[in-house]
Amino acid sequence: MAKRKFYRKLRKRLRQSWLVTFFASFLVWFCMHVLFFTCRKQYFGVNAFRNHLQEHQGKLLSATWHRSIFYAIYYFRNQNATIISSRSGDGNFVTQILKRFGFFTPRGSSGKGKGGSAALKLFIDYIRQGHLGGLAVDAPKGPPYISKPGIIVAAHRSGAPLIPCMWYAKPNYRIRSWDRSIIPKFFSELVFIFDRNTITIPADANATELEAFRQELDQRLRRLTYQADHWFELRSQYSDPRDIPVPDPIPMPHHP
Repeated sequence: MAKRKFYRKLRKRLRQSWLVTFFASFLVWFCMHVLFFTCRKQYFGVNAFRNHLQEHQGKLLSATWHRSIFYAIYYFRNQNATIISSRSGDGNFVTQILKRFGFFTPRGSSGKGKGGSAALKLFIDYIRQGHLGGLAVDAPKGPPYISKPGIIVAAHRSGAPLIPCMWYAKPNYRIRSWDRSIIPKFFSELVFIFDRNTITIPADANATELEAFRQELDQRLRRLTYQADHWFELRSQYSDPRDIPVPDPIPMPHHP
């Protein structure tokens, strides 16, 4: 028991060590570049996404599930974008990775006294200045595939339109965590989809309407998830994954 406690403290100190964090974040940054370079990628809706960015002078929000965070970080790298990062010990490591990919990273977590409100305010201010922002909307701890209200609050207060996006890769690994994050295998095929339409939240929307927008976002993301997950088996029938029929009601994403 004493030995186990010692190793737990040692791991915690290593995670919080600036030197370890610096080199480990560089290693992750490097490995992600190598991995995604080997993948064969297909994109759908990129032109519309860029048009939205131009139309709104860079002020735009993207939303995805936490399971999709790895390639989302890579795709939106070096665009002066912003992502909220946790204040936890592990959050130090994640923050360093995000900074290496060119993100502005206000830090805060949900819960009283954890800086979540202050981080959200910085996030919104940055969006208002004409920057792209993104959130894994079921973070930080789930439940998976059910969004938290933060992204809707950000869209409402900043006036930025919100665009759902999703990706899938085959073959892949699924991390044994609450979100079952996806990591492509080397030389995988990868599909990345932007929704055809944005969600725009009126400045005078009330609490009931904001909740309706949150539910709409969940439905849109689940639809995109179903289409991305079934693209490789159905692409001979559909030239665009967003044309793949989705059952009604939309099923929850596959969560192995």
